[in-house]
Amino acid sequence: MTVADSRLSGGRPPEAASPARGFVRAAERFVAENREGTVIVLALAGFLVLWTIYDAVSFASVDQHSDISELWGWAQNFGFGVKHPPLQAWVFGLWFAVFPRADWATYLLAVTTATVTLAITWRLLRDHLDGNRALIGLTALFLVPLYTLRGATLDANTVIMPFWAAALLFYLRARRGFGVFDAVLTGAFVGLAFLGKYWTAYLVAGMAAASLAGNGTRRFWRSPAPYLMAAGAAIVIGPHLLGLMIEGGGATYNFVRDGVMNADSFGTALVKSGYYLLGAAAYVAIPLIFLAALRPDRAALADIAWPADPDRQQALLLFAVPLVLPALVNLALPHRLTPIWTYPNWALLPVVLYGSPLINVDARAGARACLVALAVSLAFVGASPLVAYWRLDHFANPHQAHYRQVAEAVERFAGPPPQMLWGSKEIVDGLAFYLSKAQLLAADPLSAEGRTKAGTRGLAIICLSDDARCKATGAALQGAAYRATDITLARTFLGFAGPPASYRIMVVPGNNAAETPPLRR
Repeated sequence: MTVADSRLSGGRPPEAASPARGFVRAAERFVAENREGTVIVLALAGFLVLWTIYDAVSFASVDQHSDISELWGWAQNFGFGVKHPPLQAWVFGLWFAVFPRADWATYLLAVTTATVTLAITWRLLRDHLDGNRALIGLTALFLVPLYTLRGATLDANTVIMPFWAAALLFYLRARRGFGVFDAVLTGAFVGLAFLGKYWTAYLVAGMAAASLAGNGTRRFWRSPAPYLMAAGAAIVIGPHLLGLMIEGGGATYNFVRDGVMNADSFGTALVKSGYYLLGAAAYVAIPLIFLAALRPDRAALADIAWPADPDRQQALLLFAVPLVLPALVNLALPHRLTPIWTYPNWALLPVVLYGSPLINVDARAGARACLVALAVSLAFVGASPLVAYWRLDHFANPHQAHYRQVAEAVERFAGPPPQMLWGSKEIVDGLAFYLSKAQLLAADPLSAEGRTKAGTRGLAIICLSDDARCKATGAALQGAAYRATDITLARTFLGFAGPPASYRIMVVPGNNAAETPPLRR
């Protein structure tokens, strides 16, 4: 073993090697003796299996986040979206057209999304890096929490990850070869990512910056490629934009105004932008540690900061502009900004960090990086029951532990399950996934609209035991068919019980609109 061979083990000489040397040598032999495709398929399969197990076990003491119930409701109404882009609901609806409505299936969906992203990223890395560098890069991304610990739920951030990576893959191919097929696919995947989250506008900005820099810029703009990219994106995005125009954009505008924009001072915005950039760097601490373990010298670091290779210059612009630009925009237009939103931004990180030819990367380094990723993943799987136990008492919304239990109680108590839900937000927002035919009643149950829907479709009102207003609303709907009951629930995990919670369930059966009692106040 040379000093170069031992870089990812801290540069220790052979005599100081850890007792795990046998595992290291086995990993090195495995990578050396098997085809590259076999190694990558097994690595991705291991990632999928281990992190699905981790999510399923570590969340076994609580139910699905209320966002999943909201997403379930969106998925029942396929369309091009109005308030929110539609891709998230499309993917969710198609997935559960195949898989059962079960907690494990939601975790499998989230981890599958990350795995597909990593598979596309591998192809992207191999376009620009040799096998050893690409293997280190892929396993470094395995250890980025946004792909694992923070990616347990499909949402607007995670759903765009594979489409963003695919857009980068085909853009860089089109930039080099000006291929018609690559250009059209670039636009299509940019459009799909935009239908997942408007954050994709920063990807477009990165592509615009890259298209105006580097060798071949004039030839690129004289080719059909940029115009085919725009056409491909327009075809995909067009129906959604048309829907916004028909709707008038009011719901989308209101959501952005009320949920995204804010009135921070410049000083506050500057602090938030700094937090965003520092948080983003923290998420990729392990890839940065891998770089440090490779011991780049000053020349290599300078080549990383601004590569001599034109292709790597393009990769750097496509990586840096979408990552940094939100922090700059926030200074001019203060808005809600968090490093969590950088989920899709990291596909090109390995090209930026490990692509310099001035860094020596031997065949053993990739195997050792794989072993680190495997050890970390197994450690989290082993700790997952402890995480689940911790969540019994330390979850942001303690009522999330009781969504399924309350849904089952409603079904038992109500007979035919009511189609409408209303009540205390802390509990009813998470019930739709477990009461698949029920929708949240947006109107006041005591309004004419609310009483009509309650009478025709059935209404279940679920209140926290201390929510007097909610219980009073349900009591005002009393009639001949009205029923109410109080329940107390406690979630258990491996024999340990979480804190109990009490609820009142009030049911107004459907198909009795004529018998709906006069309004009582």
